Amino acid sequence: MKSYLINFTTMALSHLKNIKFNLTGLLVVLIALLQSCAPKDLPLTTLKIEDPVRKYYPILQGQKQQIIVKVTNTGKNPLKIYDVYPSCGCTIAKYPKRAIPAGDTGTLVLEYDSNKNIGYVGIHTTLKTNTKEGWQSFFFEINVVPDPHYTPDYEELYAEYQKNNRDLVQQLVDGKTNERGYEVPGSERSKFQ
Repeated sequence: MKSYLINFTTMALSHLKNIKFNLTGLLVVLIALLQSCAPKDLPLTTLKIEDPVRKYYPILQGQKQQIIVKVTNTGKNPLKIYDVYPSCGCTIAKYPKRAIPAGDTGTLVLEYDSNKNIGYVGIHTTLKTNTKEGWQSFFFEINVVPDPHYTPDYEELYAEYQKNNRDLVQQLVDGKTNERGYEVPGSERSKFQ
């Protein structure tokens, strides 16, 4: 029996060494792959955003507003926009993937979708770049107004009220679901009396 345990232990340890070796190799390959995908360090440059603060005219809810932003490389080195981060998921950004040569202008296109907003909306957009600061920002604001051609009538308002308050009568009679307690069956109750 002891020889069986020794053989099993030896075999298990050899498998663990193989797994450890395989995991180490996998980790080395993964690190090399991630380093090859990392952005290359470019020399620092400067940029200018045309009209970095903007106010747009109101739009109807559901409409899309396209915002075109010109980014000019004012430095002596190529300008690389690594990523663009709008402050709201309602805005999609498209930006140049290639570096912008010194003195040239690139175009950043933002598309704002007003489906889920009503009223004042202000969107900050951050550009991650190879500038001294590492980032630049852009801001636009817009008012989203509801469609004046659609006003819910009484039946729609009443149906929404009924939907929101359908459990009200049951709660008033039976109490809230989480406050009802529990019942003990009759035969079980007699054991404890």
